[in-house]
Amino acid sequence: MDKYFIDLHRRRGVKVLFPCYQLPLNADNHGIHTMQKYSVVMEKMDLQNLIQIRLTECTDQSKMFISTIDNNSYEQIRTEQSLHVTFQGFIDHLTKILECCKKEELHISLVQNNNLYLLQFYEKSSFKNLMHLFLRIEPATTETVLFHINLSLQSFQDQTADYACRVQQYQLELASRDDTINRLQNDVRSLNTKLQDQENLIFNRNTEELNRLQQTIKHMNDAKEIEEKRLKAMLSAMQEKIDQQNREILVVNERLLQDTKLCESLREENNKLKSHTAQARNEIDRLKAELHSCQNRDGRNEAVIMDLRKQMIELQSKYKINEKQKSELEAELEAEKKICQTKKNALLLTTDELSNANIIISNLNKEIIRLKNKVELRTEIAMRQEKLIQDKEKDYIELQDTVKKIQQEHLKNRVLSEDYAQNVRTIKETSEAIEEKYRKKINDLILRVSQCQNMESNSIVNSHLGNQYLKLQNRIE
Repeated sequence: MDKYFIDLHRRRGVKVLFPCYQLPLNADNHGIHTMQKYSVVMEKMDLQNLIQIRLTECTDQSKMFISTIDNNSYEQIRTEQSLHVTFQGFIDHLTKILECCKKEELHISLVQNNNLYLLQFYEKSSFKNLMHLFLRIEPATTETVLFHINLSLQSFQDQTADYACRVQQYQLELASRDDTINRLQNDVRSLNTKLQDQENLIFNRNTEELNRLQQTIKHMNDAKEIEEKRLKAMLSAMQEKIDQQNREILVVNERLLQDTKLCESLREENNKLKSHTAQARNEIDRLKAELHSCQNRDGRNEAVIMDLRKQMIELQSKYKINEKQKSELEAELEAEKKICQTKKNALLLTTDELSNANIIISNLNKEIIRLKNKVELRTEIAMRQEKLIQDKEKDYIELQDTVKKIQQEHLKNRVLSEDYAQNVRTIKETSEAIEEKYRKKINDLILRVSQCQNMESNSIVNSHLGNQYLKLQNRIE
């Protein structure tokens, strides 16, 4: 049954249940306890109830133990250890036990008693170690050891070739990334030139607009002063007219008072002279005529006063209109001042943003020069950056984010390439060490097998193994 797992034709149906993993193993050899590391693998033959656990010492690949379990051996194990599961359940539980050993929840020990080896799975306890399972295990035959060493060498060689191809591919990608970086640097330089030209253009435009605004403010201040002077002159002239009209009104009132007093005196004289009616009739008619003329004069004076009052009301309304226009002009002036202040602030903000943009661009240029030999772009990111650069005035924040992503990808790929190179070197050193270590052992094992077996099996084994060992020796040499 052990030969099932080293037969190349049947090897195709092998299914790995627990992949190769290094576990600490407590080896008990006639009461001597040593802690060693073994590579543990559990495999199952597909479509058959046949599993195999293989232990290989990490420092000595020739020291190998195998335990092959089929239905018959499992029945014996179930009877001895009082198990209650089927063969498939036993496989599942054994896989879980190995996973627990991987997590260091359970432990493994290899006990040797005379020529009998036992593989024990136990749980450590402060009182007593609890045994979960033990399996009989045997040292692997030379054929099995050589077969697995051959498989390991083939896998190492395949991995070495694969890593070499990957390293070459990464080197080509690095070269292409360097070309892309150089192209992007040239584009960034052209963008810096365009940005400098645009800054100069914006500065010239802002300077011209600021000068125009200053001239407009100056003209508006001059117009405001002229208008204020004109309004003050109009107000002074209107005030003079109002004072003159007030003086005229006072003169008219004095005249009216004088006329009223004269009328009273005339009435008194009329009362006194009633007895002299005949004599004074002519005088009365004259006085009546004078009185009529005075009344006409009073009517004219009242009409003049009404006209003056109307003119004064019109002047007051004009004065209010002028005051309103003055307030509107002041409000417009304040609004123009605010607009000018806002434009000044916007100009200052634009200047600050331009200075910040210059700082950011200089920092980006320094960062790109520093990362010239480190940055690694993927093709999609490079195309996206190329498209963004062709759109010229898109956000420089996106350019910074893209540079950060490029740096992260470069660092990641650099770590991967270093890991791959380290793995290649490790595999080469391991292969050389294994070849150097086992070249003599393989020859000694061949001689020992040829001496131990009888003539008939010796002829069969020599005919079968000779080709394999010769191939292996040729490959090693």
